[in-house]
Amino acid sequence: MSGIKLAVLYGIYPCLLGFCGPKQESQKKALLDYLDGKGNEEEVKEILRQFIGAYPYYELIARENSIQDCFDQKVVEAYWIGNELLDNVKIDSLKSMIVKDFSNQGVFSKEESEEKAGQIPDNSKPHHSFHVFVIGSVTGIVSLEGKLLDICRVSWGEVKEISDKVVVKYKHISDNSFKDYIEKILSWDRKIVPSLKVGDKVSFHWNNVIQILNSKDIDNLEKYTQITLNSLND
Repeated sequence: MSGIKLAVLYGIYPCLLGFCGPKQESQKKALLDYLDGKGNEEEVKEILRQFIGAYPYYELIARENSIQDCFDQKVVEAYWIGNELLDNVKIDSLKSMIVKDFSNQGVFSKEESEEKAGQIPDNSKPHHSFHVFVIGSVTGIVSLEGKLLDICRVSWGEVKEISDKVVVKYKHISDNSFKDYIEKILSWDRKIVPSLKVGDKVSFHWNNVIQILNSKDIDNLEKYTQITLNSLND
């Protein structure tokens, strides 16, 4: 799967909810069309640059790994799922990005961005879980706290039942730590995930199935989410 498609997959649902990304309905439709195999790739890239929470991380991860294309599949995967590229990002570079790119975007002034950067744990990685649990919303449209933290982070689970909805069993997060396995009902768009069966391991974001994961994906997603949680609990 291309990095562009991966970025659209993980960004589309918070965008449709109005929490991030473009506000124009025509641009939201362009993203949906792209997932349906239509649309112009260059137009979609421009739209993805409007995701002010995610795009700076793509740029940072690409730059720190000497990768020219910030929509490279490995780069986008690193942010949303996690992979070895995250380990090459220096903590000072992450802090600098927070100050530079999040100043005056949404709710953060330069002073607030500098304060947040100063509070970042030194073992942090530029993973989506870090953004959710440490940085929070940069648009000010939604307040990421309580149960919303578990809904906003990218989760994974095993498919237990399939109908018009999907039931998954997964380890939820509360109070900055993994808790017992629980079941959760998710929405499922067959155009986005056309084939699904009981026993599949899937990622989900904002209560929607995103993609089927392999064992390496799950290991990385758990590893980098746990790193974020550990940094908060140290």
